[in-house]
Parts: sequence; structure tokens; C-alpha cells
Amino acid sequence: MKIGSLCSGYGGLDMAVEAYFNAETVWMCDNDKYASIVIKQRWGLPNLGNLKEVDWTTVEPIDILTAGYPCQPFSNAGLRKGLNDERHIWPSIKEIISQLRPNIVILENVRGHLTIGFKEVLQDLTEIGYDAQWAIVRASDVGAPHRRERLFVLAQPSNTNSSPSEQLRRASRAISSERGQIIDRTNRQILGSSSKTIADTDNAGGIWHSSKSQRRLDPLTTSNTYWDEQQGDRPTQKLGSRFNTQSEMRLQRTPNPLDLNNKLSPKFVEYMMGLPAGWVTDLDISRSQQLKLLGNGVVPQQAYKAIKQLIAIKY
Repeated sequence: MKIGSLCSGYGGLDMAVEAYFNAETVWMCDNDKYASIVIKQRWGLPNLGNLKEVDWTTVEPIDILTAGYPCQPFSNAGLRKGLNDERHIWPSIKEIISQLRPNIVILENVRGHLTIGFKEVLQDLTEIGYDAQWAIVRASDVGAPHRRERLFVLAQPSNTNSSPSEQLRRASRAISSERGQIIDRTNRQILGSSSKTIADTDNAGGIWHSSKSQRRLDPLTTSNTYWDEQQGDRPTQKLGSRFNTQSEMRLQRTPNPLDLNNKLSPKFVEYMMGLPAGWVTDLDISRSQQLKLLGNGVVPQQAYKAIKQLIAIKY
């Protein structure tokens, strides 16, 4: 299977997708100067640049499309202008999905997107013939020492016979009603589907793992890993080719949170994001830009867990 990546950043989402589907990323698309350096040095793939300027009829066909599109319009850390924010590029991504017609679409954004702009995303996906499942997953759910709640979406071509208007109404109800969400009382996570209504919250136990089986990552030690052994969420050989295997992560020494100038260390942030040492920080990128890239990125292990659970809902 082939992956195409939009808003690629350092490729955290694509690491997880490669691992889960045993797939190969064949092109990336990011117009950020510093993300482009990471794509060139770490991935060695074509970077299509500004997604609004690409002739999508000429790109290599793909099976899976990923997009961790800009979160600023929806983030609680910003003004939350939503659809009125000039950085809101979802309409362009919708058109790309419509043109490429991938078998699987995987999206990522901040939790705040659920209450601003996400209803429109579901409606747009339904309009172009895709059903969607979504979940809120925290980095701490895979053992990371920080919360970092993120919204993950898995969409596939609809296999229902309902009319577009009926699907739009269902998507609208799903995002605005508790009947379209499963809340796991143990992990306090949210799960939803635009293609079906799930009302019984007690069913969540069959989808979400109990937090009792999860190990936490102690930032003061080097013995733990982001991967929870009891759940079997281990890197595959494909995943290991992009970042450290489980044994390598155990041997990795936790970087000092502060650099020599007593400022936040990019190496520590890189470690907190579940990346191999030096993935971003060994490149010729300034400290401030390293922190920006890392702050906007995806924890691969977190994304892997989300995909695994969204697939469980679908099938």
C-alpha cells in the first residue's frame, strides 16, 4: 500500500500509518522551509510543497492519504477563529481527497477541533462519499509523561445506500449528540462514527484498553518505553526503520529538559514526542524552529494506538 502525506511536518503521523498498514510513503507535501529539511534528510521523498498549488492529476496514485492539518484555527491556545481563520485549509484538503479518492484517509488535529469546524469536516467527507470514525487519544495513553490530547479520524468510502442528505444528517447528529459518541469511563476518551449510531457507553470496554494495564514513562529513568508491552503495541520492523525499536528506546538516556542556557531543550521535546534521538535536532535547523516543528508534530505511538482502535470500530 502507498501513502501520500499532506501537512507532513516531521512525519510522525506517517510513521504510525506505515507501521500499522505495512505501507510505504511515496510522497509528502509541506511548504514549511524547515519541515522540508526533515523530509529531505530523514525521508528522502518528493516534497510537493504548497498543497494549494499542486496539480493533483499528476501525482503518484496512493491508497492512504494522511493529513495533520494546521490546528491554529481550532486550538484553545489561540483565538479559535475556526472557519474564518486564514490558516483554515480543510476545504483544500477536501478537494484533494475528492480528486485522489484514496481507500483510507487518516486525519489528525487538536481536541478543540471537535467543537469548532469538525461538524463541517464530517459533512464534507459525507458529501464526497466517505464515512468517518474518530477518537480522542492522549499521549499519556501510550505511556508518555504528558497529556497532549489529539483528535484522530479514519475515513473510508461509504458502503451505505443512504442518500447524501441522509448521511449529512447522520454526521451532524453524530458530532452534536452524545448518541454518536462512546465515552470510556476508565480512560475518559471519546469515540464517534458518522456511519452508525452507538448509544451504549458500556460497550466501550471492548474497544478501549483498561488504563490499569498501561505503564507510565518516568522521565527520570530510562527503563520504560512509550510502547505498552501488555497491550502488544510494539513497533513492527517497518516502524523500526523510521525510529527506534523498543529495545533501543529503553537504552536511550532521557535528555536534560534544559539546555546549557537553562532554556527548554529541543532534544528533550524530541524525546517527549517519541522520536529517535536527533530526528529533528541533529539537522541544520535553529533551536526555535526545531521547537516549532516538534510542537506541531504528532507522537507516532499515540497515532498508532488511535489507528488500531479506529480500525476496531470499523470492522
